[in-house]
Amino acid sequence: MSPAVVFAPERWRKPVSFIFAATWLAIALLTVPQGFATGWFDALELLGFVLLIIAALGRIWAFTYICGRKNIELCRKGPYSLTRNPLYLFSFIGVCGASLALQSLMLFAGSAVFFLAYYAWVIRAEEKRLAVLFSPGFTVYCRDVPRFWPRLARPDPGDDITVSPRLIARHLTEGFWFLATIVFIELIEMGKVGAWWLTFETRF
Repeated sequence: MSPAVVFAPERWRKPVSFIFAATWLAIALLTVPQGFATGWFDALELLGFVLLIIAALGRIWAFTYICGRKNIELCRKGPYSLTRNPLYLFSFIGVCGASLALQSLMLFAGSAVFFLAYYAWVIRAEEKRLAVLFSPGFTVYCRDVPRFWPRLARPDPGDDITVSPRLIARHLTEGFWFLATIVFIELIEMGKVGAWWLTFETRF
């Protein structure tokens, strides 16, 4: 099998992510949980904002180690010393954070289940390719570092790394969108409170 082979879950990752994002946005705009913008729902919103900030900073941290080296060398330093898939982990935290910031436990639960189920499939497909590219080192890496949920340990910062400013600028932009989501969610909340469009109340 050629290292250039791209498995179906990887090939469909972006289209599926786009469909998920569109569905998520429709639900976010059209549903309002009981108790919205009152009491402990405000605490959910604040927790969601904290998670979005963690997601943005975490993805920038991971990109610093992987950008320009993906499929060229096996990265085992920084966040990659704690989990083999830090970018997916921080994306998961961001999706959960956005759902909680919208004060919707229903959206949070649905998003978390979908993300974990679908990306478990994607990650396993990627591992087949990485095993070809980096065997036998990848086998040792899999033995030492968890697939998704990070181990509780101090990250290994590694030695000095060379980073392309162009690639870092691109990935900083991606991290920025997680922070911009906070402003977007505030606008959605204002629209729901002001009844700018038709919404449907949910139990959670």
